[in-house]
Amino acid sequence: MRLPRLASYHFGKRVIDVLASGFGLVILSPVFVAVAVSVALILGRPVLFAQVRPGMNARTFTLYKFRTMRNIDPSHGWVTNEQRITRFGHFLRSTSLDELPSLWNILRGEMSLVGPRPLRVSYLPRYSSEQQRRHEVRPGLTGLAQVRGRNAMGWDETLKLDVEYVDRQSVKLDMSILIETVRTVVRRDGITEQGQSTRSEFLGPRSTRRVELVQLSIEHLATRVQWLNDPVVRAGASVSFIADLAAMETWFDSVREDPARYDWVGIHRQDRSLVSMCGLQRVEAGHFTLYIYVDPSRHGQGIGRDTMQLMIARARELGAKRLTLETRVDNAAAIRLYCSLGFEDFGAVAGGSKRRMKLDIESGHGNA
Repeated sequence: MRLPRLASYHFGKRVIDVLASGFGLVILSPVFVAVAVSVALILGRPVLFAQVRPGMNARTFTLYKFRTMRNIDPSHGWVTNEQRITRFGHFLRSTSLDELPSLWNILRGEMSLVGPRPLRVSYLPRYSSEQQRRHEVRPGLTGLAQVRGRNAMGWDETLKLDVEYVDRQSVKLDMSILIETVRTVVRRDGITEQGQSTRSEFLGPRSTRRVELVQLSIEHLATRVQWLNDPVVRAGASVSFIADLAAMETWFDSVREDPARYDWVGIHRQDRSLVSMCGLQRVEAGHFTLYIYVDPSRHGQGIGRDTMQLMIARARELGAKRLTLETRVDNAAAIRLYCSLGFEDFGAVAGGSKRRMKLDIESGHGNA
C-alpha cells in the first residue's frame, strides 16, 4: 500500500507547490521589486543569479536567485567569494530573501517547497551511491538538513539528512519542515560566519555507507602482506614480488615520513574489518599516482568503488588536478570501475600488458 500512498502524496504535494508558488509570486511581488531595486543599486546588474543545477533524477534546470555578491573586479580586490559578498548580501542570505526567485522554479515543476537543496552539477560524480539518492525527489526551497543546522553541518551529515528525507517523505514531515524553516530563519539558527558567505566546496564523501578511510599504520601491515600474496590480488594488480612482513615493515618506515605520499586502509563501518588499501603519491604539483587493493573475499561488493570515491575526495583536498594509475589490460572489472568514475585511457605500458588511465579533476567555484 506504500506506492499508492506515495502517489497520492506526490500528487497532493505538486498541487500545493503550484498553488503556494503562484500565490507567493503574486502576493510577494512588492518584496520582489524592493529586493531587485536594492540589488541593482548596491551590487549592480544583473539582478538575478542564474546557474544550472541538477534536479530530480539528476536532470538539469536553471536555478534563479537574487544576487548576493559583487561582480569580480581585481582592481577593487573583489576576487574570492568572501571578498565579493557584502553586508547586504549577508542579509539576503540569512533571511533567505535571495531564494524568492526560486518560486518560479517551483511553479515550473523543477523544484518543490520541500526537498534536498539543489547543489552544483560538478558534485554529481562525487557523491557516494547512497548520497546519489538525494536526486530521487525534486530539490526543495528548504529541506530537512536546512532545519537541522543549515550551513553549520558538515557535508556528509547534510547529505545523510537529504537521503533521510527521501526515505521519510510525508505530508507530516513536509509541514514540520516548513514550520521549522520559519523559526530557523527568524532565529538565524545554524548560520555561521563562513556559512553567511559561501559554503565550502563538496570535495567528496568523508565516508560511505560501507567504508571509511583511516591512515595506514603498522598493525595493518600483516593484512597487507596477506593480500599482496593472494593470487586474485596478484593477478589483478600485477604484483611481481613475494611480500613478507619484515620487508613490509622496512618499506613502511621509509614511506610514512614521505610528505609526498599518502596511504590509507578502508575500514568496514559495520564490522570494523579491513576491506581495502589505497594510496596517493605526488609526482609533481597537482599530479598524483594512485593504487588500490581490495580484500579478495570482498570483490563484487562495491568496496572498490567506495574506496576510489573516498580517495578521489582526499586527492581534491590535497589540490590534485590529475590522477593517474596503471591496470592490467585483462582486468576488465577494474577498467569498468575506473571508466565509470571518469578515468580515461592514455596509453599502454609494460609491453602492452598494462593500461595507463587518467582522471582530470575539476574544482567547482561559486555558490554552493
